[in-house]
Parts: sequence; C-alpha cells; structure tokens
Amino acid sequence: MILNWFSKDSSEGSKQITPQEEKRILAQFKESMPQILGVPEVQATITFDEAISYFQSDMPSHSNVRKGVIIRQERPEGQLLGQVFLDTNNQLVCRADGTPYGRQLVARKLDGKLNRNFGNKDLISVNLKSNKSSVDEFHQGITLELSDWLKDLLKITEVIPVMTYEDAIQYFVTDRPSNPRVKKGALLRQPHPQGQLLAQMFLDSNNQIIDRPDGKPYGRQLVAKKLDAELWDAFDNQDLIIVE
Repeated sequence: MILNWFSKDSSEGSKQITPQEEKRILAQFKESMPQILGVPEVQATITFDEAISYFQSDMPSHSNVRKGVIIRQERPEGQLLGQVFLDTNNQLVCRADGTPYGRQLVARKLDGKLNRNFGNKDLISVNLKSNKSSVDEFHQGITLELSDWLKDLLKITEVIPVMTYEDAIQYFVTDRPSNPRVKKGALLRQPHPQGQLLAQMFLDSNNQIIDRPDGKPYGRQLVAKKLDAELWDAFDNQDLIIVE
C-alpha cells in the first residue's frame, strides 16, 4: 500500500499534486460533473476498498493514466463522491468525445478508512502505477537486499506489546535522516515466533534503500506482539507499506 506522507508542495515531474493543482482538479471536476457517469441509487455506505477497487476494474486502457482521484462534496442526503483518472500532467483523462472517464455517486456515509484518508481534505490521490504487482515486485527486491539485515532481526530480544499506526508513522518523521536523498519510508513486516517482526527504513526517489556510512540501512528493527487495527488495515493483506 502507498501512503502519502513525505509529499511536498512542489511537484517532482508528474508525481505529486500541488495545492494549486488540487484546486484546479476540483474546479474541473465541478465543471465536468454533468458529463461524468452518475450512479442513480443512493448508497448506504461506500468503503475505501470499494473506491480503490473501482480504479482497478474501470481503469482506462490509455497508456498515460497515472493516478486516480477521489473527490467528496457534501449533499443533503449524504456525501457525493467523484472518481476520475489523471494523466502524467495531472489532467483529467477523457474519452475521444471529451467526456471524462470516471463516476459519481452519493453515499449516506463513508467507512472509517475512507474518512481517515480524506482527513480534513476533499481530495485523495491514488498512484495507479503503484498497484499490487509493482509493490509485490518491490517487496521481493527489498527482501533480497535486506537479507543479511533480516537475519539480524531474528536475534532481536526486545519485544513491545503493540505497534500502532501512529507510532510507526511518527518514527518516519522524528528519525528521518538529514540525508537529502531521503524521499520515502518503507515498513516491512515478517512473521516472528513472538508476533510481527517489523523493519522501518528510508528510500530515495528510485526506491533504493539509503545506507548509513557503515553500510547498514538507516532505520530500526523491532518485534511487536500485535499491531493495532489501523496499522493492520494499512498493510491491507500485504507485507510492505511505502510511505511517501
């Protein structure tokens, strides 16, 4: 799963959506609403997983599709959610007749995971190039690269009762190296006889692990007897979280 955390206001090529672009996308969505396919029935609940599943099942075949965006607007009967696709320049991806690919629906409420991802914003960006296959491939690469380090993890004797989502994310903030190459964080979990073995490390823009002068990765290793519900949900049946 990819979580936006290290995002900055400035764009790196087509990777990040700046606040200015966010305003433009919201305005374009509002203008294009009459052209975007609508789901007539009011949904009782829309979940985060259902919204992400839509991007996977209805992603246009255009080679320039890079992101999916979820937009919310308040309505008397609930919340209107719009889902559209963006290209490499963060522009709406449209059909030949100029109508944007996507959908809009109204839900009486959003599930907790979707609400948490929105926070106090009205737009969520999803990197569609970082789907399961690429994350799985990256996971395999990281595991191979960290093979010796992971062997050391098995010798860890310190065990904490629980690792929370907040504690894991806070570590990436408080212990982020001053190395200017740092762009992302990665949290890897492995089964352990006493619970979950967790490794947190820092990555550059090419997803390469950043090492200390002694050749070992910046980061930490620990064993947690259990993960809190929010962190468990964040892994979403995978063993790697990339924090951007």
